[in-house]
Amino acid sequence: MLKDRRIIYTMSQMKKINKKIYVFLPILQILTSILCCSCVSIQQNAVYMEEFAPPQPADGTKTIVAVQISDAHFSKERPIFDCAVKTVNGIAPDIIFFTGDQATSTKSIEIMQRYMEKISAKCPKLAIYGNWELSQNIPLDKYAEALQSAGVQLLKNEAFNFEKDGMQLNIYGLDDLLFGKPDFSGFERKKDAANVVLGHCPPLFDQLNHAEEAPVTMISGHTHGGQFVFFGHAIYFPEGTGEYYAGIYKNGGDTLYVSTGLGNSTYDIRNVPPQIDIITFVFDSDNNFIEAKTQAIKVK
Repeated sequence: MLKDRRIIYTMSQMKKINKKIYVFLPILQILTSILCCSCVSIQQNAVYMEEFAPPQPADGTKTIVAVQISDAHFSKERPIFDCAVKTVNGIAPDIIFFTGDQATSTKSIEIMQRYMEKISAKCPKLAIYGNWELSQNIPLDKYAEALQSAGVQLLKNEAFNFEKDGMQLNIYGLDDLLFGKPDFSGFERKKDAANVVLGHCPPLFDQLNHAEEAPVTMISGHTHGGQFVFFGHAIYFPEGTGEYYAGIYKNGGDTLYVSTGLGNSTYDIRNVPPQIDIITFVFDSDNNFIEAKTQAIKVK
């Protein structure tokens, strides 16, 4: 895991420095292009999806395949979103998780809905709140209606049980850490099931009562992996990052997976590759949960 000397700004502090960043943004884009060349991803450009190998169950095991789409920030039409939708449809997952920051404004709700409706996979689709939905004066009733119209169920401190061929996902979707009221009281671990917690901000993992038995896989986003890394260091991380940058973290038998997300927060510049994620839940022949395997699929 990349260790990073991080500077974490609060949202109020970020507002104060936004104007200064806009002045230097064109210069930063030029420098990034020179220093990073092909690894820079400015999202207006042509895009492609990294090739991936579909997860194959080992002998005597069975799987449930989930796709995570985090921090899309559907602020406007982008080729990268069409590419992601096409790839999700090709994966044909058993379930899809939208782990927050889908909408960034009232206008973006319609854009979000259009892209979600393009996903043809006939499977449950679950969403949770991120900080942007709750901090940008978005009409939450309209937001919830758009999700419902797109076939997406919104979870707010709520459980959802998914079963496939005797295998079970015991899912719990949390409210946002920064602007909501996350509550674990309705969550109960189930033996033999894959216990899955959806929480937008990674530090929610610290609020989980960790245990070795009936392990939990928490799936988060929010950080964008720093979104822009300069000479190996992220310029800033948003409030609500904690000690979790990106990737896999462990505590006892529990696992946290932090996606770097698909979209851009605030600025259309990023050299941390956007991604969607495949989480494969592996069970034995008696439908007992064994492990969760993660695979980041980069979008450029």
